[in-house]
Amino acid sequence: MLSVAVDVWIGNAAAVLSGCWGAVTRRAHETGYSRTSISHHAQRVEQAVINAQAGGLSYEALWAEHERLRVENEALWEAWVGATLLPEAKQHAFAATGSAMGLSLGQIITLLAIFLPNGAVPSRATVGRWVSQSSRQAGGLLAVLDQRCQRWVLVLCLDEIFLHREPILMAVEPHSMAWVAGQRGPDRSGESWGALVGKWPCVERVVADAGKGIARGVQLANEARVDAAQEPAAARAIALGLDVFHTQREIQRIVHGQWRRAERLLEAAAQADTKVVQRHQRGRDARGVAKQAWWAWRKAEQMFDAAVQADAAAARIETALALFRPEGCLRDRQWAQGHIRAALAELHGPEWGKVRRLLSDQRTLHHLDWVQEQLTQAVAGGLHALVILA
Repeated sequence: MLSVAVDVWIGNAAAVLSGCWGAVTRRAHETGYSRTSISHHAQRVEQAVINAQAGGLSYEALWAEHERLRVENEALWEAWVGATLLPEAKQHAFAATGSAMGLSLGQIITLLAIFLPNGAVPSRATVGRWVSQSSRQAGGLLAVLDQRCQRWVLVLCLDEIFLHREPILMAVEPHSMAWVAGQRGPDRSGESWGALVGKWPCVERVVADAGKGIARGVQLANEARVDAAQEPAAARAIALGLDVFHTQREIQRIVHGQWRRAERLLEAAAQADTKVVQRHQRGRDARGVAKQAWWAWRKAEQMFDAAVQADAAAARIETALALFRPEGCLRDRQWAQGHIRAALAELHGPEWGKVRRLLSDQRTLHHLDWVQEQLTQAVAGGLHALVILA
């Protein structure tokens, strides 16, 4: 609101701009303003006229823009306050999501404390109750989803991991790499594995290591299928095949050990040669040291040759376990067994005992049999479809 009337502003400006001698003094006596104030009023009026003549936004437009910005600013402040003070439902969802991502209760509370004011951060017990409630709700949903998805799982890869010495029975569907089971304990016996595998009624194949517990579990699951089937003879048995991962890992462990031993023997032989040179330089008899150096080099060369031979055999075994031959066609059991026998003939020593047992097990090459079986079924199905279309 203006503190000076408009006519006073204009009158003061007229006194200054008239240029008459004594006009400003008389105006000061009439209005009670000082000469300086009157001159200031004149400058303001003159500037206002200049601004009006120059064009641009009018006073009304500027005032309307000011009101719009003020309303928008108030709305933004209200939104910021609402975002800062998260409602309990949002905090609940935040805690559940953080727990699902692997965050502990303490980490969730630390993150909530970043954007919640002091005194509004929930306690550890409250966050734990939220997470427990979400876990129960998710468990109910997952139970329904498991039932709906179980019939789509035809192959399972089984293994166990350990958490504080307690076994976790793991199951993964290999084509989608979906983690379909993670049962905590109570043990890894055949009974525990049988109960786990029995939850998947349509599983046709299981891939696992050579552990006796898994093999016993698959056997129990097959027996349960026969007992539950109306026609026991028609019950489809679960086929068990050994994975190539554990076999190849055992082979690489032995090969790396042989290379390390060969390197140590080569270093020892080089040191023996150095001792021979030092004996000669000192003018001392080096025949005994030279003989030791000769034996050291012989052992190193033998170990080096054995490591090279084992490395080549390991590469041949890896090629035999793959699905495709170097020329691009599918491998079959007969071809792979021939190459594995030839490679095993090159491997000597008790350290290869486990590898020999795994590669001699018929279940090791079941993956090649399954591929051939699936290919035969696909060809038969395609021919049947062509006959129908014809």
